Amino acid sequence: MPRVAETRALPISLRDGFDYITNVANWRTYWPHLLDIPEQDRTSWAKPGDTARVVLEIRSRPVELKMELEQFEPYSLVTYSSTQEGLPPFHHERHFREKDGSLDYTLVISFQPRSGLSAIVDRLFVARTVRGSLVETLDNLERIFRDRPP
Repeated sequence: MPRVAETRALPISLRDGFDYITNVANWRTYWPHLLDIPEQDRTSWAKPGDTARVVLEIRSRPVELKMELEQFEPYSLVTYSSTQEGLPPFHHERHFREKDGSLDYTLVISFQPRSGLSAIVDRLFVARTVRGSLVETLDNLERIFRDRPP
């Protein structure tokens, strides 16, 4: 099962970073290619079983991700699953650690490649696209936190 991970030390405290990243109202500021969060005002993302939908631009078209929260351990770990048309189901992990007064943030996405010809696409292209998305997410967060007033 391919597993893609990226880690970055971000210029914000563990608590402030966790609170910012897990707040649905902030997702638009750092999620790459995010087009919409349907029902954003009614979306809760704080306890296992919570669900959210987001629409991303993937391959130049809107694709809805349906997400379900599995674990929510404040200031430590968030895990969730997502399904999306044209891609395999994903399992997401978000690890939050304090390191020298900053947030050490790790994003992980794993997936089971589909069968047949789709398996080749999943192994070659999906993993590369996922890595690019994780790096872009971290770049966005780093910029936001660096430019925030103290």
